[in-house]
Amino acid sequence: MSKITTHSSTETQKLGIKIAGQITGPAVFGLVGELGAGKTHLTQGIAQGLNIKKHLTSPTFVLLKVYPVAKNKKGIKNLIHLDCYRLSHPEELSALGWQEFLDKKESVIVVEWADKIKGIMPADTVWIALEQGRGETERIIEFKN
Repeated sequence: MSKITTHSSTETQKLGIKIAGQITGPAVFGLVGELGAGKTHLTQGIAQGLNIKKHLTSPTFVLLKVYPVAKNKKGIKNLIHLDCYRLSHPEELSALGWQEFLDKKESVIVVEWADKIKGIMPADTVWIALEQGRGETERIIEFKN
């Protein structure tokens, strides 16, 4: 378990780029934190680190967005970005193909508000808790097992 403090959204995105650089294959990240904690900024950095050129936005209203990853040597074909803020039950993800995404093993999956679907997250999920720090832009980011 480690904690990192960032002092701006740019630093949070740079942390995401660093995380992407350490990905060795398909992975699932569960992001937890209140509104404005930096979950989307971290995900934007992961997308940048995977060389996704399209601007990533939070899928709060559509729940899920898929971004193709071009020329990745680690077998990663997609970044799948989910936002579970509006979900009432974890089972609602079934209609979106949740299990199929997990079974294909060709994606990096980032789930915002993952605590809402904790029961259906894979056992090897990398859990990341984000919270606002002392200042308006400071974020405390904790990696958990």
